[in-house]
Amino acid sequence: MKNILVLCRQAHVINLAWKNIWRNKVRSGVILGAIAIGLFSGTFLLSFMQGWILGTVDSDIQTQYSHVQIHNADFLANYDVNAHFIRNEVEEKIAQFGKDAACHVSTKTAYCLNLSGMLASSHNAIGITAKGVLPDEEMLVTDVWRHIPDTMGVFLTDDTRMAIVISSRLAEKLRVRLRSRIVFTFQDVHGDMQSLAFRVSGIFNTTNAMFDEATVFVHYSDVFRYTGLPEGAFHEAAILLPDIEASDIVYPQLKNLFPEMSVRDWKELNPALSMYFAMTNFMGLIILGIFLFALSFGIINTMLMAVLERTRELGMLGAIGMSKRKIFSMIMLETVFLTLIGSIAGIVLAAAVVLPTIQSGIDLSFFMEDQFEDFGFASIVYPILNIKMFVEIIVLVIVAGILSAIYPARKALKLKPLEAIRQV
Repeated sequence: MKNILVLCRQAHVINLAWKNIWRNKVRSGVILGAIAIGLFSGTFLLSFMQGWILGTVDSDIQTQYSHVQIHNADFLANYDVNAHFIRNEVEEKIAQFGKDAACHVSTKTAYCLNLSGMLASSHNAIGITAKGVLPDEEMLVTDVWRHIPDTMGVFLTDDTRMAIVISSRLAEKLRVRLRSRIVFTFQDVHGDMQSLAFRVSGIFNTTNAMFDEATVFVHYSDVFRYTGLPEGAFHEAAILLPDIEASDIVYPQLKNLFPEMSVRDWKELNPALSMYFAMTNFMGLIILGIFLFALSFGIINTMLMAVLERTRELGMLGAIGMSKRKIFSMIMLETVFLTLIGSIAGIVLAAAVVLPTIQSGIDLSFFMEDQFEDFGFASIVYPILNIKMFVEIIVLVIVAGILSAIYPARKALKLKPLEAIRQV
């Protein structure tokens, strides 16, 4: 019976707090609108930032880095053509690693040569890196071939001898087009210069301008015989995993598997992007926290006015026996109700705006053209909404509501019933 009475009293306080919110509909509506707009802005910005960074990370992984890369330890010092490894030795270890019962992650691996040199046409010459690839393998770990329009050729899949795939940016600088002939010059293992004539078989255009302007693709067999390298030599093994989380699991194991070689994951391959990725959630929550901090002053002001307007009423409640704890709880509940209602409205509004853009994306090129791509960022952003984000927002809102309610509630506790009743 005692527990039932306690529950009834608590329900009475909750019901009273809910009704008090709507006693002044205009004031409550204004603060609810402010909270909703603040949460809408914060939620939209958070989903936009996560979509932008995660989209850029995924694009770079799919286009140029893969999740993990393996090189000869000396290769990274100056990209020396002599710093190679024999494929069979690396392939056997990776195959055994894939069969390990403790590793439940599927891997796709592609091997290539990385040759630094000069690409020249009759109009211009540009320093680039030519990747000598096996097309069927390369298409499993990179999506460059997906960025070749139907009218711009194919990704080394035709029978054209000495074919080369370049970007539209390089094609513009070299003033070449599909089927044009260009010359690639590089240094072999003996220090001799090798000049090879290629014919453009495909032109791609990714969202990373820096990659486009520095990378071309050729058949492994077309360049290997001019390098002077031993049979089965490669410079790079690129490993694609199901997702970034899998990379965090597999990368340390591969590093232990190849202690004598250079094993780097995408974070080490692009430290700047890794930093942006790590800071995305943190910075988003800070921005959302700033929104809530600013809104908390409006909440405090609104609730303080509500307390001062109801001085006689609060005094009467104290005079008839309502405990200070219940009065404190009532004011706290009113504030929490306001913040929760406003935040839910803001989150629903943000979801309604973001959901249609998840598939279509938000094109930023209309005001900055391709400047984002010049720095390696995608100009089309696909916002992200997830449960973790909503949980973080709700927790922040509840904390902000509770903190905002403390001062008005303490002000109500300081009221003396008899003096409050006498006030007009």
